[in-house]
Amino acid sequence: MATTRRRSRKQHCLLCRWTIASREHSRRILIATGRKAHKVYRHVRGYRPTIIADAPRREAWQLRRLMRRTARGYAKALGVGLPTGVAIIVQRVVFDGRQVNGLLTAFEAGSTKRYVIQLALSVNGREVNDGELVAALRHQLSAVFADAIGKPVLSLALDLERSVPAQGGGSIVELRPQPSVAANGHDQDADPFALSRVTDYQEGEAS
Repeated sequence: MATTRRRSRKQHCLLCRWTIASREHSRRILIATGRKAHKVYRHVRGYRPTIIADAPRREAWQLRRLMRRTARGYAKALGVGLPTGVAIIVQRVVFDGRQVNGLLTAFEAGSTKRYVIQLALSVNGREVNDGELVAALRHQLSAVFADAIGKPVLSLALDLERSVPAQGGGSIVELRPQPSVAANGHDQDADPFALSRVTDYQEGEAS
């Protein structure tokens, strides 16, 4: 009986050890599988930058969504992925000696670069709309993507809002009927179609 009890205890201990080892092995497998799945998910979906919005909860959620979509869409349009280490901060004002719409700061440690993009919700007391925020973010991302797509070799600006000065028109001539003239001592009736030039107005000056 004593031998049987010792065997039972020994088998029970072995079973406990096997159970504990199996649990530990299963836990490691689950952790490794989760990490691998997360890497695959991030590779398929792309890197999601860190976005901080200084605004009320609902507005902050909308701003983060807008910034994330803008960054991912711009990167997809250029055929590159968002680099790691990009932080986008949307705050009330941004200073660079004066209030500006956006500010890009790059940090480099060895071969690793990190970028901080600050965007302003107001400039000099004027509220900035979503369109201006999107334009400012794309402008800053162009510098961030320079390492992946290369430096710009051509930049052509187009300004359709600038007013074009009016060109001077042609001569403005005032015509009126010409009075009758004497010919061979006889008066002739005034020719209703005879006109004389009174004023020649060229580019603001009368001649």
